[in-house]
Amino acid sequence: MSKRHYLSILLSTAAVTMQGFVIDWDKIEHWAGEGPNKAALVVQFSDNGPQYAYVWGYRWEDGETPSGEDMFRAVAKAAGDLTLFTQYTGWMGNTVCGVGYSDGHTISDFIEFDFDGAQTDPRISFNWFSANTMLGQTSVPGWDTQELCDEAIVLSKDAHILDHPINAREYGYACYDYDWWQPYGRTDVANQRWQAGWYDGYWSYWVGGVDSEYFSYSGLGMTSRKINNLDVDAWKYLFLDGPVVYRKPHRLMQNVSRSDVDGYTGATPDWFELDYSHFRSSDVKVPEAAETGMAEVFDLKGVSFGQIPASSTLTELADRLPAGVYLLKSGPVIRKIIVR
Repeated sequence: MSKRHYLSILLSTAAVTMQGFVIDWDKIEHWAGEGPNKAALVVQFSDNGPQYAYVWGYRWEDGETPSGEDMFRAVAKAAGDLTLFTQYTGWMGNTVCGVGYSDGHTISDFIEFDFDGAQTDPRISFNWFSANTMLGQTSVPGWDTQELCDEAIVLSKDAHILDHPINAREYGYACYDYDWWQPYGRTDVANQRWQAGWYDGYWSYWVGGVDSEYFSYSGLGMTSRKINNLDVDAWKYLFLDGPVVYRKPHRLMQNVSRSDVDGYTGATPDWFELDYSHFRSSDVKVPEAAETGMAEVFDLKGVSFGQIPASSTLTELADRLPAGVYLLKSGPVIRKIIVR
């Protein structure tokens, strides 16, 4: 038998707070859908609020083939705190324009569309009064724009989904004006969070298994993305042009460093500590290793390989497992084992 080499990395909760995370399916408290298959949705804001990445779960039946959009919409509809702002932008489907997070969806009471500001933004190619046929725009909303957008905001308060009405389905080309949909008069940033944008920043899409270290930047939008059992879809808001100051005095002031931003994707290496409980304290008990004396072994997709004694040595673990990367969960502690 060929000799194998082993590397063990200890990941405590504190160790992953600003670097990465590992999904614990047993801790997810907020679920949408039913069925034997499951996936997780993670949302991380980049504002002055608490530094947590929020987690929801999604289930579906065998034979169904849900998309990333199906999961996001289902979770937002079922959740008591998640609001999705989305727009149909063309043949590839819907774009995530913005995300809100607030207990009872109260953030929806503060959202407004600033039509005056959008009209003065030279970055927006959509024309509200004379169709930009060069980009495929076929019609215009004209002065009805403000009313259409206000109606969509009102509907979102019950639906938990804000569907942008100035979209490619209706007008041939979408109006990328998301930077001008912002909260007015909001004061409780810790509990009422909202980020929307396209030019100042955007919601980046990351996909993979339970360990964020192995995420990849999605080359597909959420409509085209087909999720499988034990997948994780993670959304992180990223600023594009340095510190942001919204253009009106009442806008929330942001001051976010770009020191660790990747020049190609806009990605930062850090994910925050996971928040499974949201606006209520957790009632899920996680057994300590001392209670069971056992550790559960998972691969990076979250598939369980059963339990082993928590005191097992690396040599003993390697004798039981084929080459690969594994996560060993013992109470609140996770160990990453690489067997070669």
